[in-house]
Amino acid sequence: MTTRSSTPADRVWRTVRAAGAVAVAAALLVPATSAQAAAVVSQGTGRLVQTSLLGTNVLDNAVALRGARAVNTDASGDVTVDQPLDASAIAGLVGLSAGSTNLFGTNGIIQLGAVGQYAQARDDGSSSAFSGAVSAAPSLIGVGTVTPSTVGSPTANQSATLRLGSSSAPVGLGVDLGVLAASAQQATDGTQTGQYVLSNAGFTVDGTVVSGVLGVVNPALNTLIALANTSGAGLSNPFSSGKIQLTLDDLTAAAGVASVNDLPPGTDLLSYVPQAVGNKITSQVNGVLNAASALATSLQGNFLTAAAGLALQAAVSTAQATLVPALNALNSSIVAPLSTAITQLAQMQVNVKSTGSDGSFTQTALRLGLGPAGSIASVDLASATVGPNAGQLAVPVAGPESLALAGGFVGVAAIVLAGLARRRRTPAAAVRS
Repeated sequence: MTTRSSTPADRVWRTVRAAGAVAVAAALLVPATSAQAAAVVSQGTGRLVQTSLLGTNVLDNAVALRGARAVNTDASGDVTVDQPLDASAIAGLVGLSAGSTNLFGTNGIIQLGAVGQYAQARDDGSSSAFSGAVSAAPSLIGVGTVTPSTVGSPTANQSATLRLGSSSAPVGLGVDLGVLAASAQQATDGTQTGQYVLSNAGFTVDGTVVSGVLGVVNPALNTLIALANTSGAGLSNPFSSGKIQLTLDDLTAAAGVASVNDLPPGTDLLSYVPQAVGNKITSQVNGVLNAASALATSLQGNFLTAAAGLALQAAVSTAQATLVPALNALNSSIVAPLSTAITQLAQMQVNVKSTGSDGSFTQTALRLGLGPAGSIASVDLASATVGPNAGQLAVPVAGPESLALAGGFVGVAAIVLAGLARRRRTPAAAVRS
């Protein structure tokens, strides 16, 4: 039997041939579509409106409702998107309804004025996004050129107007938001932060719960005010319209905080309306009583007006006999039933923050829920999302197709070169047994 020894050249040939085959096989296995799943350098989205009521049929026909989306895939230049709501987007919103009520538009629950959506994805791996009142863009993201849009007919100089319930229902709520906006930022080191602005807000409350209490309070106040004004008091009934006017400060006072920014993220601002209404009625009724009593005391100090002072003091006592018990009963007559009615009607969460499973971060200025716990509809107003950003690691050195082709060439070349080298080697000595 004749055997041939294994020479170094044989071993090199086998090794290179195997490596070349692996390279070719690997090249054939690289999917050409893998680039679509690759991470991006940076990204951000500013979106004015987000709700489950926006079905794909609406979004496909009104792309602007998807927001201002900036995506930087290759660090070849910062990507900036300023996307106002166009006519088709506004029409899509106006066509939405929550139950039997229009959600947006002049006759709808939500009306928006001078609002925009903007995003920027930068080459350094950072990104920013913004949506809401364009007047807030300079302070939130340092940009003063966001294009504004308007949906419906909001109250003058307001970025958002909300109308909920009615005067004939247990509660009616009108909310005017002078400035409503949100921004999100992702820094180059991956840190994600969000800010929101809700300011110059006013709340109007009416409905049958309020009118029941004012039906007792107003006649007593009107009688007292009329007499006091004959002596130059200059008083007026703060509830003559049948509505309670509240400020944002009234709500934060009811919450026991100095500012809306001191509330925990996701706080339902409307939950403080009932107590704020009770506090407002108490303070304004006492204000009228105290002013009339002070005037009566002053009049009694002058011989010429003493009689008028005595009459006014008697009117104060008469009014107090009706008003004081009414004020003492406010917790049961207005705070508790108003709380129940508002809970069933709507929620208004402010400063909502969320992190997606993909690593994205979203800051939302206001989440409006309609129905108990938002069971009818939930609408996010003024949202900004950033990330996930891969930074410079996402910059492609070569596309997957190029890498596959190069790998194949390397494998074939390795096999050919190894074959040539084998043909030129010195034949090994034969060993015979």
